[in-house]
Amino acid sequence: MAEDLFGNRRFKPAAAKAAVVDDDSGEKYRTAATKTVQVGEAELLAEVDRVPSLPAVVQEIMAKVGSQKSSAQDFDQLISKDMVIAGKLMKMVSSPFYGLANPVSSISQAVNIVGFASLKSLVLAASASHLMVADLSAYGFMQQGLWKNSISTAVLAREIAKRCDVGKDEAEEYFLAGLMRDVGMLVLGPVLSRSGITLRKLEGCKDDILTRERQAIGFDHCWAGERIAEKWRLPETLSVIVGKHHRIPSTLSDTQMKQLATVRLAERLGYMVNAGVVVDHPFDAKIDGVLLKAVGLTAIKFQELVVDVPKIVEKAGNSLE
Repeated sequence: MAEDLFGNRRFKPAAAKAAVVDDDSGEKYRTAATKTVQVGEAELLAEVDRVPSLPAVVQEIMAKVGSQKSSAQDFDQLISKDMVIAGKLMKMVSSPFYGLANPVSSISQAVNIVGFASLKSLVLAASASHLMVADLSAYGFMQQGLWKNSISTAVLAREIAKRCDVGKDEAEEYFLAGLMRDVGMLVLGPVLSRSGITLRKLEGCKDDILTRERQAIGFDHCWAGERIAEKWRLPETLSVIVGKHHRIPSTLSDTQMKQLATVRLAERLGYMVNAGVVVDHPFDAKIDGVLLKAVGLTAIKFQELVVDVPKIVEKAGNSLE
């Protein structure tokens, strides 16, 4: 069977962009495999409803970032409405990750230090850390493992983007993509656990995670992630990553393809060092030359990155605990 540029099996490469086309409309992909447990769409949509909404302040900040009229004082007033997020943000900016000699003393100072684009990333991260707490042991995640894995992937994606000469503000979009890509597991994880299903690594099994999810309950975390993205009113660029980071449409722009490839590389590097997951996790950690080419990393830059991955992941975890 063929593999796409992300190492996924079963899909046929599209010649135009070395991407893949997987029909994700209607019921086709949902019923492609025999189900182990019959789970209806209504039950999963009920799980989506149980996922907490993003705080209003987060949605306001994400909408305001990029506005020419916004100022540090505006964000100070907004963030101060939610003291939990405000406290988390101050702790993040004061952490060793930013290398400041002294802790920040105000939200306005924090905004001026990190910039508006980074502010959006940090505020969403501060909120997501309280949302990504479902039991995902069926996937091989440790306690709070999805959060630890997501923040590691986010930081790695941003680091890769910078090493590929992506601008600072755009690199923050890579951070957000890495952070939010697997939110659909918040829906499927509890269903798998209640059904007594585990997706840990199986000897001789070469099916990717989407195939195994579909075989188990008939749906996958990308489908569920799209529903959460709608609920959270995430920007379209981010929703594309959440819904398409395993099945890649051939219609994406070169910019979108590069971002998706970078996120895929970042998550696989995270899985290689077991960020938030147990040793027998079921996720693909394969990295090949085609993926590196799509990202824009030379062999030398990739080797340098691999050496730095453990300390990048450790630093991300220490700064955002």
